[in-house]
Formats: sequence, C-alpha cells, structure tokens
Amino acid sequence: MQIDGVNLMPQMNSTNAGAQGAQMINEAASFQEQLKAATKNLETSESKKNYIMTDDEVAQRNKEIKEASVQLEALLLKMMYTEMWKTVPKSELFNDNNAMEIYRDMYNEEITKKAAEAGGIGLADFIYRQLTETDPHKLY
Repeated sequence: MQIDGVNLMPQMNSTNAGAQGAQMINEAASFQEQLKAATKNLETSESKKNYIMTDDEVAQRNKEIKEASVQLEALLLKMMYTEMWKTVPKSELFNDNNAMEIYRDMYNEEITKKAAEAGGIGLADFIYRQLTETDPHKLY
C-alpha cells in the first residue's frame, strides 16, 4: 500500500509474514485494477453526460438497484441478528459449540435474506425510493 509515496505495511510476526504479505500484495493489486476500471468507467460516463437512457435500460438499472437494496437490508439484518445472539447466555443444555455457531450463522443468513425479500423492516424499499426518485431516463 502506498500513500503519498510512502510504503505502509502492517506489523507481522515471522509465522504469518509470508502468506499475509503475499495476500496483501494481491489484494492491493486487485484493488488497483478495480480502481482503474472504475475510473475508466467514470471517464466514459462523463463523456455521456447528456445520454438519455432507454426504457429497457431504466428497467434494468432499477432492477439492479432493487436487488442491491434488498442485499444491503439482508446484510444489516444479519448483523443485527448476530449481535442479538451474542446476548443469549451460552449453556451446555443447548450444546453451544463451534458447529452450532456455524449452523446458527448460516441460519441467520438465510432467514435474513428471506425477510429482506419479503419486505423486512422497510429499509430496502426506502433505499430504492431514494435512489430512483430522480429522472429515471437521465444518466448522471
């Protein structure tokens, strides 16, 4: 990672330095590639500033916004469920072990996906309305 020409590397001990260092370099390279692609897309979209979207493009964009809104609500609900489960006292009666925690995490993920798809707490609809309330045909 580089900031203003200065290399920044987190502290690593000798047992994990090689693997973590290589992983960080790969992630940084991947991030740089994604950043370059996003910048290129932004530059091309700037040249299309007055581009008018077709009805099909608007429908596709709105579908993608709706899916992303539902996914965000599901993620936030899952985080909420996970934190709520932390308040439940652990007990040998319910066999709270690592396998049970993994199962509970998978269960929470699925139940929150279904809840968000069914309307959840209304966050997805709110986000969708906020992102689509402007002129749907103009690409900004």
